[in-house]
Amino acid sequence: SRPLPMDPTNNMPIVNPSTIARNSLPAPQQSAPLPTDRTASTIPKSSSGSETWTYPSPQMFYNALARKGKLDEETKEEDMISVVAIHNCMNEGTWDRILQWEKVLSPPPSNDDKESNENNNNAVGPALTKFMGRPTDLSPKAFFKHYLFNHPLPFDRHDWTVTRTDPTDGSTKDVRYVIDYYHDDNAAKDEEGSGLPAMNEGIGSGGKIQSLLVDVRPAA
Repeated sequence: SRPLPMDPTNNMPIVNPSTIARNSLPAPQQSAPLPTDRTASTIPKSSSGSETWTYPSPQMFYNALARKGKLDEETKEEDMISVVAIHNCMNEGTWDRILQWEKVLSPPPSNDDKESNENNNNAVGPALTKFMGRPTDLSPKAFFKHYLFNHPLPFDRHDWTVTRTDPTDGSTKDVRYVIDYYHDDNAAKDEEGSGLPAMNEGIGSGGKIQSLLVDVRPAA
């Protein structure tokens, strides 16, 4: 079959009805059917918050692994539902940490500002407008942590671009965040339900998936 057209900004298939339909078909080497239903995230695609990103279905996730040549003997179709649930929970946890940064770096308007702009339709919420997986690119912080302090290497790296909107004039500013993902074997739990977390159950200390650790910070 013809390859899917790709968006060079995030290395993902370009979203339109045709690509969604094609990306929901079983892969040639697939031996069991997978769900094609998708879950809406809480992460805004624009600062109005009217539309959020939608997570891939288990079938789409499996197809992405096939497309990137990451299928091996240990990849089982029946694991994809759990893999997608963990993926979604991890991304929601990442966004929560970005929002914590945004509250400090770009605090919401004061009460006086809100009153003076109560009739202003300019949106104020941060939005994720671009993302890129960079698993083979070691961030400078991860490099120094590993080679100077023998800290474990991250298993993945993402760069997320967040767009801020100034509520006073509607101007925007893009801020890139660097994200390193780590797995802590000592914190891994084999309790019932840990492989199928709800996307809002959290990661790291206090979260459902305590073995997933994320280091989020604005790019220097």
